[in-house]
Amino acid sequence: MKYNDVMISNVFMERSKFVVVGLTGRTGSGCTTAASILESGETRLPSLDEIKYKGKPFYDSLDQNRYEILKRYREKNNHKFIAIKVSDLISAYILDLSTEEAFDFIKCASRKAIDEDKLDKVLTLGALSQNRLNRQFKGLSQKLLNHNLELNPTEPEKKNFIRFLTLIRKFTRDFKKELQEINNDLYVSAYQAAGNSIRKVGRVSKNAESEQANPDSVFHLPETINRVIKILRKTQDRTLVVIDAIRNPYEARYFRDRYSAFYLVSINTPDEDRKTYLQEVHKFSHQELLDLDRHESGKDKSKHSEFIKQNVKQCIQASDIHIFNPRNELSNHNILRAQLTWYVALIMHPGLVTPTPMERVMQMAHTAKSNSGCISRQVGAVVTEADYSIKSIGWNDVAQGQVPCNLRSLDGLAHSFDEITYSQYERTNSEFREHANKELIKLKSLESTAGRPLSYCFKDINNSLPSNQSKSGNQVHTRALHAEENAFLQLAKFGSTGISGGKLFTTASPCELCAKKAYHLGIKEIIYIDPYPGIATEHIIAAGINPPKLIQFKGAVGRGFYQLYEAPLAYKDELYLLQEAN
Repeated sequence: MKYNDVMISNVFMERSKFVVVGLTGRTGSGCTTAASILESGETRLPSLDEIKYKGKPFYDSLDQNRYEILKRYREKNNHKFIAIKVSDLISAYILDLSTEEAFDFIKCASRKAIDEDKLDKVLTLGALSQNRLNRQFKGLSQKLLNHNLELNPTEPEKKNFIRFLTLIRKFTRDFKKELQEINNDLYVSAYQAAGNSIRKVGRVSKNAESEQANPDSVFHLPETINRVIKILRKTQDRTLVVIDAIRNPYEARYFRDRYSAFYLVSINTPDEDRKTYLQEVHKFSHQELLDLDRHESGKDKSKHSEFIKQNVKQCIQASDIHIFNPRNELSNHNILRAQLTWYVALIMHPGLVTPTPMERVMQMAHTAKSNSGCISRQVGAVVTEADYSIKSIGWNDVAQGQVPCNLRSLDGLAHSFDEITYSQYERTNSEFREHANKELIKLKSLESTAGRPLSYCFKDINNSLPSNQSKSGNQVHTRALHAEENAFLQLAKFGSTGISGGKLFTTASPCELCAKKAYHLGIKEIIYIDPYPGIATEHIIAAGINPPKLIQFKGAVGRGFYQLYEAPLAYKDELYLLQEAN
């Protein structure tokens, strides 16, 4: 191979030699299906004629050209991924329990009464018992979970490790089927509880809820996954890994901090499709669906819950790539396959095509949110005309001329009485000041806050006052304008033509107040990221004769946008050097 060939190959080689894709999404969205597609390494990729949604082409205009380019590249440079299933590793932790311990744990984890005789029979005669007959891999499993497995294995050890992963995969599949036959949501509840337990105490324990949390255990599960990745890298020259599935944002951050080649990919399914799939295929009841969403949405505010429990909402918010996966036709995965084709091609060779208009605008909204001085949540929004021409940009923050929350402090509130920084209400209301001072004393007593600005949320303190207990959900008491509201006001403040028929992009999803404004202004489409839009959809947007269309964002954003669309070498130069080499 000539010098130029070698150099060009080296420029892109690191991308194609090692990649870690972490999948995230709500249960039933299709993470496992996506992992299976990547693992299969299929060479026949869907044509444009095969990629339709509700009878219409999924890709239109220049996106069709982009897809054809990426499809051709992927067909000629197609490599299989190795799937590491988080459920398989949780299985390894469960297999480390005795039959009695497993029985007690699953019984406690179940969200409703179960037939204990059936459970006992499953554990003593089913996959759990049968798998224990194979002692060959018992020591290997314990070493992996205890994080003392040799990371430079010999050839026989490499083969044993691959066989171990295959064995665990089979066990999980069989055990899942057995648990679902007892109670169709028993597998989900047991494995969710097991994951929470591992993050809290480093093992599966029925008493995890009452045990003292161990800070070192927060990353116990991703560290186990990381060790699997390291061993896999020793077994082959090219290691493409897909993790199915990440549902805690700190686990996603763990991999992002360690690997520049890590991509968090959210698989998002319309609510109606997802509910139909879970109800018809997995026989979930309405109440089971509500329980499932509650456990995955991060709404649990128990002690240490943000580190220990699942929070799919935050994982999706933090994703580098968002993939839309309709499940209205259960066996048709062409839309999912096409998008995986698109983004895997760009992972392997960044810059082959330019971003879609939807990606371009959402990236601007994503950049805008970093301007927000809100200490609770940063949101960005962009208003465009129908052709994606940008009209205004906004982010959630206080009115212009006021001081953002992140630049104010409890110390300043207590001592400075600055009329510009602190409102008259904050400076003179004795009840408010008493509660704010209690918060200040509590924070200043902690060594860990040394040097940190002691910012505070006005709404949180004000709503906690005894006189305001009945108004705890009051949005009017927030200091900040919402991002969408700010973008709308820019149009009025600086003068603009009408935006009727235009689009609203938001990195979250519009609340009821902003949804009403979008509706009134004649916005035609609302493109959003957050998969939990609340009642704005059903209460505001679904009513009337001219409702906006809600569209969940699909594409790369944030860090992923730059990773995928910034070419390491100008394409003209790449082609020229390839020509020179030959």
